[in-house]
Amino acid sequence: MLVAIAALGAVDIGNVFFVRRDLQRVADMAALAGAQRMDDQCAQPNAAAAANARSNGFDPAAGGNTLALACGRWDTQSNAGPSYFNAAATPLNAVQVTATQSVPYFFLGPSRTVSATSTAKATNVDQFTIGTTLASLQGGLVNNVLNALLGTNLGLSALSYQALASTQIKIGDLMAAANVLTVNELLATQVTAGQYAQLMLTALSRTQVVNANLQASVAALQAIAGAHLGGGTFRLGGQPGAPGVFALGLSDTQAAADAKINVFDALMVAAEVAAAGKPAVDVATGLQLAGQGARLKLQVIEPPTIVIGEAGTDPKTGAWRTQANNAQIRLYVSVDLGTTGLSPTGVLLPIAPLVSLVQNLIQVDLSLPLTLQVATGSAWLQSTSCAASAAASRATLGVQPGLANLCIGDVPTDLPAQQTFACNVPATLATLGVLSAPLLQVKSAVALPAVVPKASAATLTFNGVAGDADDYQTTNSNAVGSVIANALSGAAQSLTGSNGLALYVLGVSVPVGTILNPVVSVLLNLLGPVLSSLDQVVVPLLNLLGVQLGAATVHNLALTCGTAQTVY
Repeated sequence: MLVAIAALGAVDIGNVFFVRRDLQRVADMAALAGAQRMDDQCAQPNAAAAANARSNGFDPAAGGNTLALACGRWDTQSNAGPSYFNAAATPLNAVQVTATQSVPYFFLGPSRTVSATSTAKATNVDQFTIGTTLASLQGGLVNNVLNALLGTNLGLSALSYQALASTQIKIGDLMAAANVLTVNELLATQVTAGQYAQLMLTALSRTQVVNANLQASVAALQAIAGAHLGGGTFRLGGQPGAPGVFALGLSDTQAAADAKINVFDALMVAAEVAAAGKPAVDVATGLQLAGQGARLKLQVIEPPTIVIGEAGTDPKTGAWRTQANNAQIRLYVSVDLGTTGLSPTGVLLPIAPLVSLVQNLIQVDLSLPLTLQVATGSAWLQSTSCAASAAASRATLGVQPGLANLCIGDVPTDLPAQQTFACNVPATLATLGVLSAPLLQVKSAVALPAVVPKASAATLTFNGVAGDADDYQTTNSNAVGSVIANALSGAAQSLTGSNGLALYVLGVSVPVGTILNPVVSVLLNLLGPVLSSLDQVVVPLLNLLGVQLGAATVHNLALTCGTAQTVY
């Protein structure tokens, strides 16, 4: 009799264990399904988990059955073990599913409630930069900037750079090329610009990402890697006091392994990182502004970053987990306005024959010295929502354009990058020299500062499709096209007004009366076209460097919806 009772009890206990194991399978699969459809409102995970449970033979509505789901955050750094799950934490990246079922005993009394719990996570990762635009990809301009920043002599075509701009690789491809096993090891890797280009080339040659312009991109990177690139070493991952190419906003950095990055953006950011904090370099030989020659010097104060991370704020600091900043750039522009309008007139007319006789001895230089420094603008990842298709998935970013300080004045071009920008030295606009020694100088009465103010913060929403029309979006786009000219218009009027100019003889200021009217007349004729053309010439260069004035363009590289995995 005892043997029979024991046998019947074993059947009941065995059935309970069988149901519990099956219930665990249901909970695991439901948690995975819910995590794959994570959104900030936890709307999709509930529906996805319930549908998955039903497809696996578990009906949450049946008598004795329940299916409870909680969205929360799985974070080994912030949450307590062993589950590392906190339903009150954000941003959401995990679901915890508890399935319960009432299991009747066949022989040994009343039914028993059996439950199983499973936690699954799926980190939605977005990658973006702020400032770069496709419109800036002029072959000669890109070559000039890269040659200046890296001390080389590239001569690639615009088509080559456009191919790079449409090509992607994964962070995991860079890990394999660098022969490292973790994302943290990759971020800690120190490289020169040449080694970085070779790393990118190796990663591109091995990537499984489908790229329409793969061969053209490989050829372009081969040319860049084969050039003699200057500069010292830098880290791939940024840290305080040491900028890097990438910045991560992830508690689990390994989640970035599947993130996709744009090859051209990664190349430009690396060039700026290599040049950051160094003296200004000459850029763009042969540049023309309204038919006048111009010289540009460029100094990278802070490079931009490519950010990879998840949405929301850090509960400990309140800061956005994933935030990109544009580059901080100081640009020196010296425009040679020419001397065609400086034939003696008015009170100077009597000396015209003398000027004609000694024209080979007298040098007249008319110029416009302009300095521009752009402060930090930023973009941050507010939320992500992954749907069944990339087209229906969304990444929402907040954007704050930075301000820019401009100066018509003699700002030294050898300032250290860390020195505060100041506009306090009057601009030398005209110099008359004899045998290369300055005799007469016409200067602005005072230095003329101008400001491009911050535009209002805005929100941009991107879909999950890489390479379509919404990859580049601009805030305050009505400011694009004339922002420099508008900002400097007041300063230009000050120059041509009464008492706007001062005359110096051998370095000593002297009263002028109306003697400078001819110079004023020349300035009126030349300043308008020059200021108007600044936007068409200087702005594309700044955009290439990840800098914009009065607006902000965000390049959303890719929204990578996480692959769900059970973690507890």
